[in-house]
Amino acid sequence: MLTVIWGALAARRAQALAVLMLAVLASAAAAAAPSYVAAAGQALARYELSTAEPNELRIRLTEGTEYPGMPSDPTRSVFTETVKRLTPAGFDIVLGAQTGGVATGRAGNVTSSLIFRAQVCERVAVVGACPRSTSRDQPPEVMVSTHTAARLGVAVGDQFTFAAVPVRVTGIYRPLDVTDPFWLDRELIRPATAGSAGTSIPGSAEDAIFTAEAAPLPDDDAILHRSTADLYVTEKLLDSRSMPELRAAVMKAQRDGNREGYGAGTTATSLFDRIERQRGQLADGVTLGAGLLVLLCWLVLFVAVGSAADQRRPEQGLLLLRGVQRRRLWALAIGEHAVPALVAIPLGCLGGVAAATLLAAHTLPARADVTLDANVVAFAAIGAAGALAAVLLAQARILSAPVVDLLRRVPARVRGWRATIGDVVAVSIAVAAVVQLRSGGSPSGLALVAPVAGALAAAVLLARVAMLAGAAVGAALLARGRTAVGLALVQVARQPRFRPLIALLTVAVAMLAFTASMNELASAAYSDRAVVEVGAARVVEVDATSRSHLLTAVRKADPEGRFAMAAVVTNRLPDGGAPVLAVDSARLAAVAAPHPSYGVSFADITRAIRPDPPGEPVLLRGRLLTVVLSTTSFDTEALGGNVPRLAVTVSSADGTRVVTARPDIRPGRDEYVVQVPECVPQCRLVKMDVVAQVGWQNLAVHFEELRSGDGSADTVVLTGTQFADLKRWRGSRSDSEFSATGGASPALSLQMMEGGPPTAGISVADSPFPLPVYLTRSVGTPLGGAHPHEGVDGSPTKARVEGVADALPHLGGAGLIVDLEYADRIAVSGQSGTKEVWLAATAPADVLDRLRAQGLAILGERTITGVRQDFDRQAPALALRFNLFAALAGVLIGAAGLIAMAAAEQRTRVTMLVALRRQGLPPRAVRGGYGLPVAVAAVSGGLVTLVIWLLTRSGQRLFSDGRSPVPIPEWPDIDRLLVFAVPTVALFALTAVVLGRVIAASVRRRSGR
Repeated sequence: MLTVIWGALAARRAQALAVLMLAVLASAAAAAAPSYVAAAGQALARYELSTAEPNELRIRLTEGTEYPGMPSDPTRSVFTETVKRLTPAGFDIVLGAQTGGVATGRAGNVTSSLIFRAQVCERVAVVGACPRSTSRDQPPEVMVSTHTAARLGVAVGDQFTFAAVPVRVTGIYRPLDVTDPFWLDRELIRPATAGSAGTSIPGSAEDAIFTAEAAPLPDDDAILHRSTADLYVTEKLLDSRSMPELRAAVMKAQRDGNREGYGAGTTATSLFDRIERQRGQLADGVTLGAGLLVLLCWLVLFVAVGSAADQRRPEQGLLLLRGVQRRRLWALAIGEHAVPALVAIPLGCLGGVAAATLLAAHTLPARADVTLDANVVAFAAIGAAGALAAVLLAQARILSAPVVDLLRRVPARVRGWRATIGDVVAVSIAVAAVVQLRSGGSPSGLALVAPVAGALAAAVLLARVAMLAGAAVGAALLARGRTAVGLALVQVARQPRFRPLIALLTVAVAMLAFTASMNELASAAYSDRAVVEVGAARVVEVDATSRSHLLTAVRKADPEGRFAMAAVVTNRLPDGGAPVLAVDSARLAAVAAPHPSYGVSFADITRAIRPDPPGEPVLLRGRLLTVVLSTTSFDTEALGGNVPRLAVTVSSADGTRVVTARPDIRPGRDEYVVQVPECVPQCRLVKMDVVAQVGWQNLAVHFEELRSGDGSADTVVLTGTQFADLKRWRGSRSDSEFSATGGASPALSLQMMEGGPPTAGISVADSPFPLPVYLTRSVGTPLGGAHPHEGVDGSPTKARVEGVADALPHLGGAGLIVDLEYADRIAVSGQSGTKEVWLAATAPADVLDRLRAQGLAILGERTITGVRQDFDRQAPALALRFNLFAALAGVLIGAAGLIAMAAAEQRTRVTMLVALRRQGLPPRAVRGGYGLPVAVAAVSGGLVTLVIWLLTRSGQRLFSDGRSPVPIPEWPDIDRLLVFAVPTVALFALTAVVLGRVIAASVRRRSGR
C-alpha cells in the first residue's frame, strides 16, 4: 500500500502540491493565532508596566526600628538578609535608608528628607559629584536638587545643616527622567508649590537630599533613620510568570513582610489584574480572526479536492468494477493526503510564526518576542488535522457513491436529508453562537466566532438559492437563444462543486467587509471617547492656591481668552451623585473640543450658565477691614461668654478664610476691625455673619458702613445706602431675615429672632443663586428643576437646571456643568475637586511656562491624541487588527480556492467546451463560467455583511473597560468600507477573467477555432 500511495503522489504531483500548500495555509493560520497572542500579551504587559502608577510597580518594606546616625547602606544588616528572603524571585531590590528634618542654609530653610538610596547616581545629571563615604573628621557629603540649592543658597562645596548636623554639598542634581518609578512618584521629587513662579525643571525645594556612607556623628542621636527596601516588578518577571503566580507571590511577600514588622504595602495586584484581563480579551478577540482563517483554508481544501475527486470519478468506478475493495480506496485516499498534511505541520509552524512576527512588528505597542512553543505546534497540528478532515470529507461522496453514479459524466444530484444536513448544521451553530453573543456578558465559547458562524450559515443558504436560481434563469436564457450567459448559468447550476465555492467567496467578502467595518467603527469610537473624556486638545492638571488664583492665573496667561480656560472637576460622589465640571464659561467655546454627541452648542451652554449677576462683587484692598454696626441694647453681663461676634469671610488668591472681628459686638453704634492681610493687594468679600447665643431675646444688627485700608487712609467700600440696596445681598442661611432701613441713616438690618438659630448673616449677591447649570439627560432632573450636588468647596448645595444635554465634556453622559467664577463666589469653605487648565490646539508652545510664571504648579498633562493612542494600544484594538489581517489573508485564500478549482477541472471543462465549439458554440460563450460565482459572492457578500452586522455588532468588545461615555456609532463610514470591498471583488473578478481566458485559449488550441 505504501508503494501505491507513493505512486499516487508521484502521478498526481500537482494535486499533492496543491493540497500541501493549502494545508500549510491552514496550519500557518492556526499557528499564527497563539504566536500573536503570546507576543501581544507580552507587549501589553510591558505597556501596562510603563504606564502603571508607581505603587503598582513595587512592594515597600520599611524597618520598624529607628537607628541613630546618618542614613547609610543597609546591605550588611539583618534587615537586608530578611528582605532577600522575603523577596519573590524576579523582583529587583532597591535598598535605602531615610529620615526627615529641616535643612538650614544661609538663604533659608526647607523641610525635606535625607536619604541614602542605591543606584541614585545612575539616574541624575550632576553638577559636581555624587556623595562618597566620609571619615570621622569630615562632614557627611550630600547631593541636593537644583531647587533645594536655590532655596538654601548653597553651591557645590558649600555647607549647610540638616537637623543641626553640618553637611557638605558635593553635587547639585537634576533627575534624568522624573517619571521613572525609582523616584516613587512624588515622594522623592516633589511637585512645585503653587503660588510662586516655577520653572520647567521638575521638582521643588522639598526634593530629597541624598547622602552616602558617613562616619559616626559626634551626636548620633541628632539624626534617626529607618532602612527601606523597594521590590520592583520587572519586564522579565512579567514575561516568565503567570499573573496568578505573581499575585500569589506578592500577597505572600506582603503577609510575610507584615509578620516581620516591615509594614509591607503595594497595589501591584491591580496591575496584574489589568494585564490578566487584557490578555484574556486579546485571546478572545483573536479567536474570531483565527477561526476565519482556518475555516477558509478548510473550505478551500474542500472545494479544491472535491473538484479534483470529481474528475477521477470514472477511474474510481472502473476500480470498483474490477473488484478493488472500497476500504482499499479509503486507505489510498487517507494515505495520499496524510503525507502532505503531516509535512504541513512544521511548515505551518514556521509560516505562522513569520506571519505573527510581521504583524507584531507593525501593530504592537511595545517590543515583544514571537517564539515557537508547544502551543504553536499544537495549533498547527490542529489546523493540519482539520485540513486532512476537509480533504476526506470532500472525497467521502465519491468513495461512497454507487458504481453507476461514478461512471456518469455529470454527478447525480444529492437529494433528501443528505442534501440539507450541512445547511442545518451550519445554521444551528450560527443560531447558537448569535444567541449566546446577544445574551449579555463577556463573549465566550461559540459567541467568540459568532460573525464567522453567521457568515457561513448565510453563505451556504444564499449559495443554494443562487444555484436554484441559476438553473432556472439559465434554462430560460438558453430557450431565448442567449447562449453565452445561459450556458454558463446551466454549467454552474449542474455542478455541485460550485456551491461551496460560492459560499467560500461569500464568506471571504463578508468577513472582510465586517472586520473592516468593525475597525472603522472602533477608530471612530476611540476618537469620540478621547474627545469627550479629555474635553480639549490638551488638559493640564495644576496646583493652585485657590480657585480664584486659578482663574486669575489663566486669564493673565491668556488675556484674550483664545486658547486657555480654567476648570475644576469634582469626581462622582460615593452615593452616586453626578460629578461637576466648573469652567470659565466665557472661554468654553474657544477652548473646548466640540462633539456632536453633546447635543448642544457651547455658546448655548455659556448663555445659560453665565447670566448677568444680581450685583457686583465687593472688592477689598488693604490689610484692615472696618465694619460699622449698630445694635439694639442687650445685657452683656447676663450673656456671659455668649456675647455676639462678627465673623467676616473673605476670598483671595490664597483661598477662603473666616476672620472674627475684635472686639465682640456691643450695644449701640461702633466700629469693628478685622485683620485681613490676604486683602493686600485685593480680596473679595464673601459674607458677614453674626454669631449670637441669645435664644431668649431678639437682636437687631444694622450694617451702616464698610471701609478697607491700612488703618491710616481707609476707603469707603460700602455706604449705608449701598447696604440698604437689598438686591446686593442674600441671606447666608435660608432662614436669615434682613431688611433695609431708610431715613437719615440708611442701613441693612439683620434680625436674630428669639428661639432662632445662633448664626445669621448676609452674603454678597455677586452670583446667581441657585447656580444655573446644564445637566446631562441621564441624570433625570427636568428643565427648571432643582438638582442637589456637591459644590466646588465640597459642601452640598442645589442648582437650577437651565438646559439639558446628551453629554458634556469630560463628564460624558452623567454630570453637570457650571460657571467656575460664579461657583467660587458662592463657595464658603475649602477646596474640592481637581484643578485643570484646558488648552486649545492653537495654544503657543510656551503656554506651560506662562502658567508657571503665574504661580501654577504643573502636575500632569493629557491630550486627545495621547488618550486616542492609548485606546489603540489596548487588547480589543490589537485583536481587531489581527482580525483585519486575517480577513485580508482570507481574500487571498478565496482567490486561491477559485484557482485551485479551475486547475482541478480544467481538462474536463476544456474537453467539453471543445466538443461544443465544434458543434457551433460561439466563441464568446467559451468563458469558463467562473464569473458567475464571483458575481453571486459580491451580491451575497453584501447581504451577509448586513445580516451579521445587525446580529453581532453590539456584542463586539471595543474597549478593555467595556464602556464609553458617548454612544458608539451605529454604522461605519461607507467610503472607508468601499476601500476594502471594491478591491476584493475586483481581485476575484480579475481572477475569474484570467481563468476564463486561459480556458478559452486552451479551447482555441484544441479546436482550431
